[in-house]
Amino acid sequence: MEWQQNFNRDGPLCGQRGSVFGNYKVIIVCLGLLNAMLFISAVVLGVKCAQAKQASLQVSHSAVISEVTFLRSNHSDVITAEKQAWRALANAIKNHTQLKEQIEQKKIINDGYQKQVEALQVEKTHLQGNISALGSSCGKCPLGWLIFNSRCYFFSYTESTTVKKNWYKSREDCIKRGADLVVIDNQQEQEFISHTINNMRSGRDVWASGFWIGLTDMETEGTWVWLNNVTEVEQRYWMDGEPNDMRTGEDCGVAVYSDENPWKTRYDSACPHRQLQWICEINQS
Repeated sequence: MEWQQNFNRDGPLCGQRGSVFGNYKVIIVCLGLLNAMLFISAVVLGVKCAQAKQASLQVSHSAVISEVTFLRSNHSDVITAEKQAWRALANAIKNHTQLKEQIEQKKIINDGYQKQVEALQVEKTHLQGNISALGSSCGKCPLGWLIFNSRCYFFSYTESTTVKKNWYKSREDCIKRGADLVVIDNQQEQEFISHTINNMRSGRDVWASGFWIGLTDMETEGTWVWLNNVTEVEQRYWMDGEPNDMRTGEDCGVAVYSDENPWKTRYDSACPHRQLQWICEINQS
């Protein structure tokens, strides 16, 4: 009975212990296999990661190269555009210079034409005077004088475009010619005088292109009297602000042509000091 008890106590225990050790071996083997698998997985993952990183670096490198190529292309385009802009600017400057030279040349040509026109106007006036003298008047007006409504008129401009005199010297010249400074009696004569002066102007300065006429207020300031002793009562022929005497004794009348108003064609000036052209008048002989 004692042997049987010992057998029962030790026998089964030994069998159970051997079973436990067997389980441990299985577990150890399993853990070893698991570690091997983990190691292999780690190696595989490392390889894959390295390959992925390499691929990523290659992709990034390609992207960088592509971007650099793109920037270089754009930079080249910018340089080309800049060169084209500079060439366009140079051409524009060249064209501007040429245009400026052409304008200067045309201005010189135009000035030459203007002088020719002025010379032709003077010649026209001479021819008109000759035609008037040789035409219907049959020589009743002196050579070089103009005829209008049976009266003869001498404009000093037709004899010389540069010789000018004061009012007194101008009247002396008319008297030497058997005439006197013009006396304007009516509107028709006023228009004839004004338009003839317009054909003889040497410039745009109205004040310097005037002609002495036989009208003064020497006797009474503000009372304008013609040389035939007729008092001038018509005010519309005076330019705006005229006559004004200017506190310097402007006592003699001057006839001009006005582009702004053809009716306002007179102003007063200083008889002894101002140098102007003059108009003489006589009856037909």
